[in-house]
Amino acid sequence: MACDRLSKAGIPLGNQSVLLAGVNDYYVIQRKLCQTLLRIKVKPYYLFHCKNVRGISHFRTSVELGMEIVERLRGHTSGLAVPNFVINSPGGLGKVALTPNYIMSRGEDFIILRTWEMKTTRYENPKKAREERSRPCIPSDEKFEEYVTEDDLTT
Repeated sequence: MACDRLSKAGIPLGNQSVLLAGVNDYYVIQRKLCQTLLRIKVKPYYLFHCKNVRGISHFRTSVELGMEIVERLRGHTSGLAVPNFVINSPGGLGKVALTPNYIMSRGEDFIILRTWEMKTTRYENPKKAREERSRPCIPSDEKFEEYVTEDDLTT
């Protein structure tokens, strides 16, 4: 009820969970949690790897298990229900998102991808896209004005 009232008031809701051994360390449990959160309009935003804090070492899982859970979620639920798996890096250096590597190899005009089902496929990679990579993603202020007009900014 509270989440419904908050979301109806226009407040975005997000969940931050910690992966805990023996509590929520199985993908079926995570899937149920994340799908239930979405039903009450809460985005499963972060799934943290449990920090190495004195007294809770029995709750820690391997990083690989967290990666496996998130990868399995990708194949068995909506992308909206897949949280970002993160490690809160030591020393206050911030969150580091851990994502599966789906690019297995690259060729001159293709890449080899791995799906969530561990199948591989060849994907054509146009030369034009590689040339675009070499130019800046964000144009300078002068170039920006060529792309975006004042009307674009007000509509």
